[in-house]
Amino acid sequence: MDDYQSNIAIRKIATLKLVLLSILTLGIYWYIWLWKLVTDINKLYPNKGKRIHRYNWFCLLIGLEIISITLNLQGIQKEHIFNMADVFWFWINLALTLQILKNIERYVKEKFDLEINHNVFGWLIFGSFYVNYKINRLNFAIQDGLSRKITQMKLFNSEPKFITQLRKMKIKTISFFHHEKQNI
Repeated sequence: MDDYQSNIAIRKIATLKLVLLSILTLGIYWYIWLWKLVTDINKLYPNKGKRIHRYNWFCLLIGLEIISITLNLQGIQKEHIFNMADVFWFWINLALTLQILKNIERYVKEKFDLEINHNVFGWLIFGSFYVNYKINRLNFAIQDGLSRKITQMKLFNSEPKFITQLRKMKIKTISFFHHEKQNI
C-alpha cells in the first residue's frame, strides 16, 4: 500500500488559470476541477473512513446552485439582500474545502510526519481557490518542513560531546543521590 501511495499525485493548475476558466465557463470548469481534486484526494485514502463522499457533496452543491438560479430568474428573493440558496452553497463549499484541507494535512502528517499550517482567513475568503493555492505550494511546504527537520537532526547530532557530558552529569547526579541515601 505504501508503494501505491507514493505514486499518487494531486493535479495542479495555476490558481489564476482556475479562476479565469471558472469565470469563462460560468462555473462549470470549477465543478470539473473540484471533482478531479476530490478524486485525487480520495486516492490518498483508499479506506472508506477518510474518503470524501463526492456524490453527496456535488449533489448538494449543484442542487443549491440550481435553486439559486431558479430563485434569481423568478425574482422570488429580490426583497432580500442575500439569496439563501447562495448562502447555504457558500457554507457547504467551505465545509467541503475544509475536509479537503484536513485530508491533505492528515496525509502529509502520516507520510512525512510534518505539520502544515493553513491561513484561516485565506480559507474563509477564497475557499476552493485557497485550497488550489495550497496544493500548488504543497511540494515547497514539504521540502521546507523536511529541511527544517534535517537541520534540527544535524544540530542535535552535531553536539555528541555535549550530549555525552549531559548524560555523564545525569549519571553522576543519580549516583550521588543514590550514594547519599545509603549513607543516611
